[in-house]
Amino acid sequence: MKKVFLICCFVSLVTSAAELKEPVFRMTEPELLAVLKENGLNDKVTACQELSHVGTSAAVPTLAVLLTDATEPALFLAARYALENIPGAEAETALKRALAVVTDAKRRGGIEKSLRTRTNPIPDGYVGASEKLTAFPPKTAVQKGDLSVVPALVETAIGTGSAATFARRHLVGFPNDGIVDVLLGLLEGADVKKSRLALDVLGARRARIALPKLFAFARTTKHEGLRMEAFKAFATLCDPEDLPQLLALLKEFPKADRLSGSIIRVVSRAFEMDTTPVTIVKAEYGFFGTPRQVADIIGGVRALVGGGSRAIMASNHLAGQGGFPFDPAPGKHKELHLTYRIGDGPELSAIVQESSEIKFTDYRLPESLAKQLVSAAQAATGDERSALVYILNTLDRRGFVPGADAVLFRPIFNGRDLTGWSQQDNYFSVKDGVIIGESTADHLCKPNHHLVYTAEELTDFELRAEFRLSKKANSGIQLRCKPQFVGDNGYQADMNGGGNFVGFLYHPKQHLIGERGADVVIDAAGKKTVKRFADGKALQDLYRVEQWNNMRVKVEGCAITVWINGVRTTSVKDARTAFLPEKGHIALQLHQGPPMKIEYRNLRIR
Repeated sequence: MKKVFLICCFVSLVTSAAELKEPVFRMTEPELLAVLKENGLNDKVTACQELSHVGTSAAVPTLAVLLTDATEPALFLAARYALENIPGAEAETALKRALAVVTDAKRRGGIEKSLRTRTNPIPDGYVGASEKLTAFPPKTAVQKGDLSVVPALVETAIGTGSAATFARRHLVGFPNDGIVDVLLGLLEGADVKKSRLALDVLGARRARIALPKLFAFARTTKHEGLRMEAFKAFATLCDPEDLPQLLALLKEFPKADRLSGSIIRVVSRAFEMDTTPVTIVKAEYGFFGTPRQVADIIGGVRALVGGGSRAIMASNHLAGQGGFPFDPAPGKHKELHLTYRIGDGPELSAIVQESSEIKFTDYRLPESLAKQLVSAAQAATGDERSALVYILNTLDRRGFVPGADAVLFRPIFNGRDLTGWSQQDNYFSVKDGVIIGESTADHLCKPNHHLVYTAEELTDFELRAEFRLSKKANSGIQLRCKPQFVGDNGYQADMNGGGNFVGFLYHPKQHLIGERGADVVIDAAGKKTVKRFADGKALQDLYRVEQWNNMRVKVEGCAITVWINGVRTTSVKDARTAFLPEKGHIALQLHQGPPMKIEYRNLRIR
């Protein structure tokens, strides 16, 4: 418990211990004292912090020397704190002796505070104590887990200032689990401050033994603020296995944002890393311009991936031999070009800028938890459903949630007719659950025509659809467009039957503005910057000619991102509202030209 307390409470103070063969919090007192005699400053500070919890009178002489060291303020502070916490007369005596020889006013004040914290009087004859003695339980009693000091700690913790913070830390790290019953008893009293403190400390301690009573308290308390504090505590108290109880509470309190937030935090901890094998097909690093200065690094990358790495950093180390970096193109901005395959999937390409990283890792929520959430959402109505949709939506943005699409996405095509859609000249029809746009020799499409989803205007949304094109077809999905049936306007997720336009973003005033394999940024003045992340030709291979393909388009703020068959192909961020309005419609394009056929099905948005 002491070691856990150290990590929780003093993480902001602990510095690197890179010189050590093992972390200092795993060491014994003799080993820590050896660190104080031989190692560097960072290690010594860390060792002092650990001695504040495991140190005995044997550590006092060494710490006393450090206490009078005038050269290192950080070491003085760490040694003083250690002596403040070590029980026994030896540590008290060392502090008093230091007070007699230290001349720096700030350090003398710190020693005074340490003596007050131990609730021992200032030495006889010492003049200059600037504060009255602070009432605080003796450290020895706290370290022994004496429950009799808990009321005093609680009284101090509900106050303000550093003493309150210090007392709360002692409650969180109190080395006696009997404190849980004491804290639960505070919930039954009328003192709201103490009840809030109890909920806070129980959550911070992860006192799972208290969960049954806390679930009951959350249901029965008439104090709305305390109920919210209980919901907040569940974020750290609960484990994914507690999801059924949390969902039962959500049914009773569907508008409680803190409960929804806690469910998200609890479930997020259950995401698992995808361990599907990665095969490296090609790997090169260097400058790909003229003259080409590139190193073949496939062996090193394969070794990294084979050793379990799920991310590769583009750096000169990839091109090195024997562990030493080698720069294949000194003075030039380099790139890492990879071709790889995840599992039995298609070959993918990636272009990573120097000092950036490519990640093969995906995170997935276990089926059992996903099923609980999805089933609850499908059965819920009103505020409860809204809360569950919010929870699923947030989790789905953090990783893959199996089955979440059934809840998060709603159809914008009913599969029977064109209700909610509008057109001109009847180029579009419905058959067998498919929207068909067709231009024939007898009814030739000229100029471009659109089937517009006029049922609603959209701001930020994600669209998913399946499409199939004849070889000579040309089509696209208009995004935040005007309800215009003839002629193009606005951004379009482009596509054509041969595949050479599939995965691009098009704009009638800018043409193929979003290249496949590139991230494009356009500022308010129209300045365009392009950063490539993949090989465009390789991405074209994802398209299946004259077969059903999946398209995903996300429009958020001034950014549009396109995926084809599950792989990101391009993105455009355009700050000009004249080109990308804040809201608009979705439309399906049938391009002018020779006879062609386009098909769409399963159009859904969220």
